Amino acid sequence: MVKLRDALKGMTVREKVAYIWEYYKLHIIGSIFLLVFTWMLIDGLLTKGDQPLGITVVSEATIEELTSVEEQLLLHTDNDFDILFEYIQHQAGVMEGDSYEMLERLAMTIGVGQVDLLITNAPFAEQLIDENIIARLDDLINHNQLDLRHEWLKIDGVAYGIPTANLLFFKDHQTFHDTYLFVPGSGRNKEESQALIEYLSQR
Repeated sequence: MVKLRDALKGMTVREKVAYIWEYYKLHIIGSIFLLVFTWMLIDGLLTKGDQPLGITVVSEATIEELTSVEEQLLLHTDNDFDILFEYIQHQAGVMEGDSYEMLERLAMTIGVGQVDLLITNAPFAEQLIDENIIARLDDLINHNQLDLRHEWLKIDGVAYGIPTANLLFFKDHQTFHDTYLFVPGSGRNKEESQALIEYLSQR
């Protein structure tokens, strides 16, 4: 078995980061979530008061596209709760710049329940599903109020994601035609999340 140090010899910093992420991403994600779940237990006991509905987007969308969606979302939704909109960019599946640090932060915010809705592509979400981070839609969404069931992303027959290609504001951008909306199981605003999903699913 080739040692990691030997494998990285002669590589540029970018190549080293890409190599480590390619072969050790599951270990990295698993370790991060193991740590943040402990933090979640403590934070859950200490945190009080209303929390904003957290929406995080991990995609190839440009800043202009993301800003447009955010502005439309805040302008047209009439809710009794605040929305906190955050995003992480990547290109062709490769994280850029400080995106790895942002992924660590994402893991922590999911762990403590600050991400209520996550929008990303299926491959990345599948890693989170394997770690039992993403909730089953059957447990959260009233089927009678949504007419997108046949299009939901399913893994082993279980529905986890709603295609953003059919959601208000997102469907106007080509970038979001191959991403899905997921609900992390640790999210604190279950009722608000369901209400927003039902609103975005209007056709």
